[in-house]
Amino acid sequence: SAGFYCYSLDGELLWKRDFGEARTRLSFGEASSPVVHDGKVIITRDQEEQSYIVVMEAATGKTIWRQDRDEPSCWATPIVVEHGGVQQLITNGHNRVRSYNLDDGELLWECGGQVSNVTPSPVTDGMTVYCMSGYRGSSVMALPLDEMGDITETDKIKWQQDKGTPYVPSPILYDGFLYFNQSNNAILTCVEAATGKTLVERTRMPDIRGIYASPVGAGDRVYYVGRDGTTLVLKKGPEFEVLATNKLDEPIDSTPALAGNQIFLRGEKSLYCISQP
Repeated sequence: SAGFYCYSLDGELLWKRDFGEARTRLSFGEASSPVVHDGKVIITRDQEEQSYIVVMEAATGKTIWRQDRDEPSCWATPIVVEHGGVQQLITNGHNRVRSYNLDDGELLWECGGQVSNVTPSPVTDGMTVYCMSGYRGSSVMALPLDEMGDITETDKIKWQQDKGTPYVPSPILYDGFLYFNQSNNAILTCVEAATGKTLVERTRMPDIRGIYASPVGAGDRVYYVGRDGTTLVLKKGPEFEVLATNKLDEPIDSTPALAGNQIFLRGEKSLYCISQP
């Protein structure tokens, strides 16, 4: 909780904010990333004291709106999606998945049903948002973006499952396939996002064990990075197929970043860039 700072690309401090210390469960610390969208910066602080979400002007740091949240400690990064002319700010949480109007903070819809220590971020195809959690239980829900109010335990939920979901890593939605791993383990599930039909059910991925990094996808491939530095390259599709296994001799917990034909991996001590020649 060292503060929030905005710098220019030349290194000039433009503004800063102090939100005080976040008092998270068991002093786990903060992990929800800030989100920048349409000239706004979004911060979610779900903790053991009063949780809240705040939206600021990216240029100045001035608060646009702030809403208190009825949530214990959670670490999920929110997402923004435009639907029906409204920019929805969607947060994953233990008590509720919530959708706010990004412009003014109005609560549009909400849905209960997640388990504790919620960390995976939501993913969306523009019509449906998929939220999940996997600590001391499992939950994955496909929630419509065009509803209003509380849709908990109603038939407005498109589909839901209660097994095989991640604790720390977020899922990936890639061309209609929703991939996620079980807890922090290398056990893969792939479902058809539109229907929830299971295509690959809790299949152990070889050569990797623990996973903190979220998967990424490019060029009909899905990349899973294990905590020991091993990257498993899977073929995108309804069947489980390993295309390659690549090993770096350094622990990796962070999610890879893709740029053009390059993949960046941040290890415990080094930053790696791997690309085609």
